[in-house]
Amino acid sequence: MSKGKIVSIALFYLLAYLIAYIVNPLLFPHLEMPHPFPSLLLTHTLTLVEILLIAYLVLKLNNENCTLSTFGIRKDNLGNSFLWAAAFSTPIPLLWLIGTKIVGFETILIAAKPSWANPPISLQVLMSAILLWILAGIVAFMFWEAFPYELMKDFPQKLATPLIAVLWTGLYNTPLLTGKIDPFDAIFFGFLFTLTYHKARNSMGILMAYLLNENPLWWVTAAVFGSNIKMAFTVFLIFRMLICSISTFWVIKTKNSK
Repeated sequence: MSKGKIVSIALFYLLAYLIAYIVNPLLFPHLEMPHPFPSLLLTHTLTLVEILLIAYLVLKLNNENCTLSTFGIRKDNLGNSFLWAAAFSTPIPLLWLIGTKIVGFETILIAAKPSWANPPISLQVLMSAILLWILAGIVAFMFWEAFPYELMKDFPQKLATPLIAVLWTGLYNTPLLTGKIDPFDAIFFGFLFTLTYHKARNSMGILMAYLLNENPLWWVTAAVFGSNIKMAFTVFLIFRMLICSISTFWVIKTKNSK
């Protein structure tokens, strides 16, 4: 790998961390709205614009074009990307399903509920919530995983994949500010989803698997059913578990057939 490419990678992460830990904490308090949800949408949108500008700058410094494939947006391997990511994340719905039997369903619902979500939840709120998590997923996986992977494609992948995962963990939910690192996020969304990108080179399938496994999003979806939220959340949880299990079966079958 050339010295210029190493400098570009270092510059990308320097600016990404600068935005996450200095620019955004200083900027976003001035953008707060009466309701926290519109503030979250604005925050995610501005973060997306900021990180896009950084990526564009880094590419121009390397005399490279900014294309969709630079962020892992490809037609090829979309299905494989989703199946690998869903298979890797099977323990997430499984553990939540087990948790309903250990701590009770009410506790699980409380844990899944977003802080800003207050019933009743309308279809409009649901659509906005889906948009919110899509924006978060684009930043987290297309810009913080796929983009640096493409920058490091000439770098030994035994080093690049864990390096991206570690640096991703430092950006996702800014743990250096909150003092909290979620091991599930670090392992599944950080390392295993980066490994998925290494295998499939498609971030869109990863984004889909991320939406499948974001429990707060499914709480909002279940809350649309009002008093039947418990039953709806249960059905969705079982449905998600089945998709992940089928994906795991497919991955194992595919590997054994080679």
